[in-house]
Amino acid sequence: MFTPIRLLQFFHLSRQVSVLFYAFLLPFLNFSNDEIGSFELLQILAYSLSFFWISGLIQGLMHIFPTLPAHSKQKMLSAAFLFFSLITIFFVVFVGLSIYFNFPVSQTFSTIPFVWIFLLYFLFNTPAQLLEYSLFLEEKYQWLKIFCLVSFPLQIILFSVPLFWFDNISLGITGLTLWAFLRFLILIFHSFSLPIHFDKKIIYTWITYSLPLIFSALVGGLASVINASLVQYYYHGSTAIFAVYRYGARELPFVNGLFEGLGLGIIPSLIKNIEDGLFQLRKNTLHLLHIVFPITILLMFFVHSWFPLLFSEQFLDSIPIFKIFLFLVISRTIPTNTVINALGHSQILAVIGLLELAIHLIASYFGLHWFGLIGIAYATFFAYSFEKIAGLIYLWWKKGILITQLIPFYWWLFYSILLIVSYFIIG
Repeated sequence: MFTPIRLLQFFHLSRQVSVLFYAFLLPFLNFSNDEIGSFELLQILAYSLSFFWISGLIQGLMHIFPTLPAHSKQKMLSAAFLFFSLITIFFVVFVGLSIYFNFPVSQTFSTIPFVWIFLLYFLFNTPAQLLEYSLFLEEKYQWLKIFCLVSFPLQIILFSVPLFWFDNISLGITGLTLWAFLRFLILIFHSFSLPIHFDKKIIYTWITYSLPLIFSALVGGLASVINASLVQYYYHGSTAIFAVYRYGARELPFVNGLFEGLGLGIIPSLIKNIEDGLFQLRKNTLHLLHIVFPITILLMFFVHSWFPLLFSEQFLDSIPIFKIFLFLVISRTIPTNTVINALGHSQILAVIGLLELAIHLIASYFGLHWFGLIGIAYATFFAYSFEKIAGLIYLWWKKGILITQLIPFYWWLFYSILLIVSYFIIG
């Protein structure tokens, strides 16, 4: 049954599964590690230019929107579309100029033959990410279901068909650009059917509340970007080694997709009634624990069998990194940030994120130096665990909220122990 929250979960899941599909398809079609590494570098570029402000502004939108009167809600969504578009245009122009004039910071990307078509894809795809959230907030759930069921299968088709027929990554990205452009057009027609009047007070409230969330997302996600840069620097810009790292440094898409969707979707309920919202959060989390942990444990047990079949034997060296990244399910299932955001305490998320970033970078630097690529994986798990512990301490200190009120704790503990044991069993 597609409830509103499950629709949002399905949207996040579909988006991340599509990225995993790219990772599977390219080695399956015998593209070289250098070509795959170039494509991964461009994905890192797109991620680094947008992850922080998209995440912060959407979280802020989820918090502010339910409190607005009906006429202000329409103005809010119109302004959000225009604001997202302007920010995207700024970053595209900045990167385009830096590549055209061969600035030192862009030299790595300027040698990639399909960088320009990828920037065009980024231009349309980034603001188009508002589409599903707008439908969710307006409670147009039937349309949201249609877009979730149609949009991402179409994305995979438009990317994969050119690769099968013409063996050309540039044409595959062209297909993605067409898909993003169609979504962008739909969002334009949807947004401009609303009154286009900026309410400065609403926009100011939204942006002011979102700034700590943007900063929190920045320092949280920046660690992944800097880790990738550390690998590039330490191994002298080798795209082949970078591809090995990237194929190992992947979180399971169904974990992030399901829990990100739940976290964003439950915020309005938590704002209306914290006790009822926490009950709904625990209930939904219990269902997810019974899904994500057994799958993760099975993947851990049989990783040496299925990983080379899925990604080919050219990425066997990625397996030890991937096994450590499977542990991230332990921390990802604790929704501290969701509750703190719903309580309106966005500033503390920025503080926790800054501390996490410092720990992450220091641990990654020494981990890479002492243990190689797997050292970065250990550093990532350690830093993410710190973030959750800090969030739990804050909720207990400020609101008396315990971990048992956020998640079904004993089920979580049981599954976490099983996952750790399975890691040591397979060696």
